[in-house]
Amino acid sequence: MKNDMSKKLSSFSKSNDENNDNDPSGNPASHHELNNQGFLGPIGPVGINAPALAYGSVYGSSAAVVVTAGTLVDFTSSGPSLNIAADLLANTLTVATSGIYTIHYNINLALSVISTLLSASNRIIEVALNINGTEDPASISTYSITNISGVAAALAQAGTVSRSMLRSLNSNDVVTLGFRSTSIGPGTATYTSPSLVITRIE
Repeated sequence: MKNDMSKKLSSFSKSNDENNDNDPSGNPASHHELNNQGFLGPIGPVGINAPALAYGSVYGSSAAVVVTAGTLVDFTSSGPSLNIAADLLANTLTVATSGIYTIHYNINLALSVISTLLSASNRIIEVALNINGTEDPASISTYSITNISGVAAALAQAGTVSRSMLRSLNSNDVVTLGFRSTSIGPGTATYTSPSLVITRIE
């Protein structure tokens, strides 16, 4: 009789242990086993490294400055910068790392000239970027005012010249903005509030 009872108790205990193994609330051991992570999967491909941030900008005064061919645009203040150095004395921006950059410039211009009785002709101001002192032909912008043929009168006009472009720059390249040429005859040309902004995109 005792042997039958022992067998029943042993069977009950074994059954209870099996149930606890299937039930996470049953015992700490099974809890631990269910919370263990499975095998790690394969490592994914390496992502593309983002380019190092680089940006810089310089700005000029709102007071009128006379335009002179062959001179750099004068800047009087600089904006936030990272990996691009502004030199207000030299009117330059120098990049620290090679990459693809967006370059944007903007200048407010004003022309005041005396027209002649000659045939129609343009009074022109040309602006261009220079990289390490070499003019970038793709960056040239032209601002002009046209004489009216047969009319002698004072002509005045104000407007904006600007350009945005992508440019590959190397480490330590120096960027400037200048007036490449003027053809204003007997008159004056001035500029105000110029800006030059460079940002690395790749």
